[in-house]
Amino acid sequence: RPPSPLCPQIPPLPCSRLPYTGETMVKARLGLLMLLGAARLSIASAGAALLVVSMATLPQETALSEQSTTKTVPEVAERGLLFASSPMSSSCPNADGCCPAFQYFQKGELTGDNLKVIRENDYGDRQAAFSAACGNCTATPECGGIVNYMRVFYLKSGSHDSTGNSWTWIKTPTPSPPPSPATPNIRNPDPSTFKWELSFYKCTWTNSLYGYSWYTVKKPQEELNPDCGPEYRVGYLTVPLDYDDSTVENEISLELRVSAKLACSTGDSVEPCPVIFYHNGGPSSNDHSGTSNKNYGGRYDTIGIAQRGIGEDDYWLHEQIYNGTFDADGNINQNSFLFDPYKKFPVDKSGNNKNLADSNSWPQHTQNACRGYQAQVEQGIHPPKNWYLDPEEDKQEIRNKFRFADAAMRACVKDKHWKIELPGQGTGKPANFLDYVGTHLLARDIDRLRESFGAEKLSCYGFSYGTAVCSTYAAQFPDKLDLFVVNGNVDHPGTTDTYQTNVADAFNQLATKLLKICNNGYGNSNCLGSRDESPAEHFERTTNEIRTNPKFRFNTTESKEVFKFPVGFIYHMFSSVRSTPDSAKWIETLDAIKAVVHWVNAIVNMPDFELAQVIVRHAISDRNLSKWIPGLPANRPGTQPGQSNPYWICGNSDWHATGTCKQHRYHWLYMSTTTAINSLDYANRFSWLQTAQLTEFLGQKYPPFAVYKAINDGPKYMMYPREPTPCVYGFRSGVKGIVINSLYDGATPYINAKTMREGMSSTALVTWQGIGHCVESATYDTEGVAKCLRKVDTYFETRGATLPIDGFTCRNSKQIVSLEEQARENFEATPTPEDLTSSSHHAVCLSCKNLAEKDPTIVCQFYSGGNDPDRPCRDCDLPEICIDELLG
Repeated sequence: RPPSPLCPQIPPLPCSRLPYTGETMVKARLGLLMLLGAARLSIASAGAALLVVSMATLPQETALSEQSTTKTVPEVAERGLLFASSPMSSSCPNADGCCPAFQYFQKGELTGDNLKVIRENDYGDRQAAFSAACGNCTATPECGGIVNYMRVFYLKSGSHDSTGNSWTWIKTPTPSPPPSPATPNIRNPDPSTFKWELSFYKCTWTNSLYGYSWYTVKKPQEELNPDCGPEYRVGYLTVPLDYDDSTVENEISLELRVSAKLACSTGDSVEPCPVIFYHNGGPSSNDHSGTSNKNYGGRYDTIGIAQRGIGEDDYWLHEQIYNGTFDADGNINQNSFLFDPYKKFPVDKSGNNKNLADSNSWPQHTQNACRGYQAQVEQGIHPPKNWYLDPEEDKQEIRNKFRFADAAMRACVKDKHWKIELPGQGTGKPANFLDYVGTHLLARDIDRLRESFGAEKLSCYGFSYGTAVCSTYAAQFPDKLDLFVVNGNVDHPGTTDTYQTNVADAFNQLATKLLKICNNGYGNSNCLGSRDESPAEHFERTTNEIRTNPKFRFNTTESKEVFKFPVGFIYHMFSSVRSTPDSAKWIETLDAIKAVVHWVNAIVNMPDFELAQVIVRHAISDRNLSKWIPGLPANRPGTQPGQSNPYWICGNSDWHATGTCKQHRYHWLYMSTTTAINSLDYANRFSWLQTAQLTEFLGQKYPPFAVYKAINDGPKYMMYPREPTPCVYGFRSGVKGIVINSLYDGATPYINAKTMREGMSSTALVTWQGIGHCVESATYDTEGVAKCLRKVDTYFETRGATLPIDGFTCRNSKQIVSLEEQARENFEATPTPEDLTSSSHHAVCLSCKNLAEKDPTIVCQFYSGGNDPDRPCRDCDLPEICIDELLG
């Protein structure tokens, strides 16, 4: 071969006298060698002209003899990589003291014997191979036999060089994994793909000095009478970045955390237990889904996976797990805890998985890119001046919003944080992690999990986005699917523009239901409107007043633009009930909207224009809108006790000068788990201008409050810069199971369940007439929703033998009513104040009011709770009632 940097590296042998040249390498007399797997290869020196060997059956230090089977190129072409090797010299060592020479491996054309040489980018591995071969050269009586060993290296594809002067090496293959168990099961899975790393229990007993309930690795002694639940396990599943084994991305591994609750299988189990795979939706839930759901009386083991890009949730593996022993009294060693075990068991151990869920873990440059800072600096593109945009009047600002989002997402997806270097690529083009998080790959990961513990079939129960996961698995592996339930069904992955329409439809149904409650749930009292004006008509008239009345418009001092009270703020209030089945939140949201609507009409009717504008300006600027709008709750629905989460619009007065309302969404993050995953699932990409035009077109079909939600939820998918990898949800006639949905689901509208049922003709559709995202609970009608849940329970308890009637509907047994109506119902049921003490503060306050109306001798002296006796009932959400009580 020609002189190269290798030669000085092998003293004192005269390597320049090696008899092979670059020209020799491409001549027909070269041998062919097929190498599959990691092994050490020895090459015969006694004139071996041609050796073609499959390494699949060879142990790692096995020498090859001249009698090895010879194969021609066509016989091995379809097996994968082809390599060429020339015979070594007949003497060992040569007379001149040099090692027997041999030809370096090169990749061949898979179509025949026309070998081409691959360009060399890295001398290091080739040099190591050459040195290893010469270093093992020894003069022995068997010198004509096999005495040289060298490590096999894989070659990567690359540019060819017909002169034969260069080629490329790739890293040494990893050793073969340990042998798999003969019959893997969920307790003893195949170690080549899956390994458990933590096992623990939740135990309760009464004679412990330090407490009664622990997560513990070791069970307490039987004499302590512990009550221990099923065994929990945490481990890791190894999956490739890409399942296409013809790509180099297939060589990149991810290690995804898996958690299970082994309620059925025990160490003594003979027959394998059925397994339910759970996914709680998002995409944001992780492997905790597998431990937080039903096992139906120990009939099933349950399991979940932390899918690609998912971060830690708020509770799973944040518990302290005891890793010590117990004394005779059940006391523990306080120093034997696994504190914050999730740090030891992250959602992915490979380092290749990027946490899309936790932006605080991203480098600062990534956060800046994904918030649009880079777009502002480099392109001069800025976010909209007001986030609560009105589809009727703010069309140009909506276009500005889409243009900015487009620029921010393009900068975000190109950020180096998402890059993964590929084997042998050096400084070449890396993989982008964002291309490998789609639902179709998660389905492959789930089936690899099934294979790892030797289960013939796997049941799947998905909530919300989990319905996409289970139905994609059904489409890809229908023969591997056992029982199947999808609850709260997402839009079928057609295109991103149909997804946006789906969002508008869901929000339209939600708002319609909310106004219907307003119309029917307030008894004889007035919600919105009057005898001659429905709540919907009254609401529409109010929003038109905001658009047209000059009391809600301001000339800014610096930008000289007109700033308007944002109608979109009222539309945004509907979002509080998008997913909740809690009727109290629905009523609180409706009362808040009612308070704002009444305030707007009061401003319109104020004779003093300047005073009206002062009030409106302070309302826009204050961080607590309830100071300026009578009857508006101090906190948004769902705020936890002791926390503060008031309504506010801009939260500062800068808007009066600049015309820009910097809400908390002004520095919005244009990348999330939901964006990255869902965008890959749906086809169709649009420019920001096309997206704006399609959004404007929605206004011809849906009212402005429905289009408002579509403005915020759909466009990121439509403009997402990465190419889609669309998946299929279901459409398998042989899969039996249950499709279940609420009629009024603001996140996943009922029409999605109908589509899912049509695509899976062997399933049964179950409908809950009530509210809420997913059929799980309903605070106002536990009996009604339980009828649906019992159908699902029976299906699992009978191992799928009892499928509900297709089209079964769980009827409402109660309706959502206002707090006043609840108080009246409470009075009818419990007509004395003493019987109301177990009710909520709100119910007590209102029931007392109704009771006092019937009996003038009764005086309401209920307080708000807490230690301050000077905070009486006026702190409830209906101050006019409490003020009347105080005055009385």
